[in-house]
Amino acid sequence: ILGLCAILNLTAGCGVEIAMIGVAASAASTGSAVYKQGKLNASWMASFDRVVMAGEAAFIDMGMSIKKSKGDREKGDWTIVAVNDENEKIILTIDRKSPSLTEFQIDMGWFGREATARLLLKRMAVAINLGVMQDGTQ
Repeated sequence: ILGLCAILNLTAGCGVEIAMIGVAASAASTGSAVYKQGKLNASWMASFDRVVMAGEAAFIDMGMSIKKSKGDREKGDWTIVAVNDENEKIILTIDRKSPSLTEFQIDMGWFGREATARLLLKRMAVAINLGVMQDGTQ
């Protein structure tokens, strides 16, 4: 936010303020994907069922083998377990927060690769036609 304030001060009177405020508000309202200790956490304004479908489609699209895909649609929790060619396990945990808000975590394991987690996130977004930017925001 301090960086945004500095930019606004430098560009005052140029009409850029409104555009910058709009970008900041958009990023804040959609959240971002946070990667820490092998886990990528994200939330989308999408239905639970769409995110489950997108997770399965993304794993298949990336050539991974789904070992388990089960959960409770009534409670709004689902887990998909897949393995890659090197037999590394990747776990996607999906939780419904509201009819249109779904949170999920891509667990790559303690030493998992962030690039693979972010690619899976992008493939999920493609599967349900969400626009996802480079940093994981919508």
